[in-house]
Amino acid sequence: MTPRIVRAVALVSLREFWRAPDAVFWTYGFPLLMAIVLGFAFQAQAPQPLPVAVIAGAHADALAAQLRQSPRLAVERLDAEAADRALARGRLALLVRATDDGPVLRNDPTRPDAELARLLAERALRPPADDSAAPLSVEAEDRPGSRYIDWLIPGLVGLNLLGAGMWGIGFNLVHLRTQRLLRRLVVTPMRPREFLLGFLIGRGILVVPEAAAITLFGVFVWGVPFRGSLLAFLLLVLAGGFAFMGLGCLLAARPRTIESIAGLTNLCQLPMWLLGGVFFSNERFTGVLRWAVEAMPLTHINRALRDVMLEPTGVAAVVLPAAGLVGFGALCLLVALRWFRWT
Repeated sequence: MTPRIVRAVALVSLREFWRAPDAVFWTYGFPLLMAIVLGFAFQAQAPQPLPVAVIAGAHADALAAQLRQSPRLAVERLDAEAADRALARGRLALLVRATDDGPVLRNDPTRPDAELARLLAERALRPPADDSAAPLSVEAEDRPGSRYIDWLIPGLVGLNLLGAGMWGIGFNLVHLRTQRLLRRLVVTPMRPREFLLGFLIGRGILVVPEAAAITLFGVFVWGVPFRGSLLAFLLLVLAGGFAFMGLGCLLAARPRTIESIAGLTNLCQLPMWLLGGVFFSNERFTGVLRWAVEAMPLTHINRALRDVMLEPTGVAAVVLPAAGLVGFGALCLLVALRWFRWT
């Protein structure tokens, strides 16, 4: 081995990297930018009150008044059906119901915030110094459709659609460009729109079996219910896949390096991972974060998929979110066609 040759190759590699401003930015600038943004977004602040619902009925007002003595609990009154739905969607941490034998607390113990809400509610309803308080009963929310795993599986389907569009389309297009394979197509009579549409359709066919695999795993292994229309589910998968593939095409229209497309993909994907409602509920965000949550396509696909899987939802109920996802994907694709370059 000749040290002079090794040193020459190393210097050439370093010069090539530093002469690519986009590679330098996505390698060093982007992580620092994300650290600043996330540092401001999740800076230390007072803990938010945990949402708790008292089921409407006899003695509900008295229970709500007792629970409101705890500043850490945000208490509201709901009917039984609305309360069950809110708990299943992660909007509530705890349900409290009055019975002749005393209050009954119901939550999903697999959720950390739910256990904290239960402890705070027990302290409010049975102060340590009050031996005359009514006894409490605790019920674990383990009915199919209301468990955390039931809430998680539809989110994983949406997350898979996000990854298939962003990486399966965007990353592969830029990889073809960096390998100088796209430039060979310039001399052919094929137009960019024909190439992109064909590439998108070829990759898009794969999203259906991928979504089906995750869903079937949840249904047969974990007992996750599937109560809605299969056609509505298929419509949402195709609409969500098209939305994210359109976004992937847009991100890949111009970049010339792998570092660039990786940075752009992470820039779009990371906020949706955090705020898109995949691993924890985003129903409690307020203010600017609420606007950001509602602007993300992943929020709407996850919400609609949960409605289809956990409730008897038909095609009519998902037409609006599916149309919004298709419109978003079409807009991204039109812009991508305008900006796309072979080299």
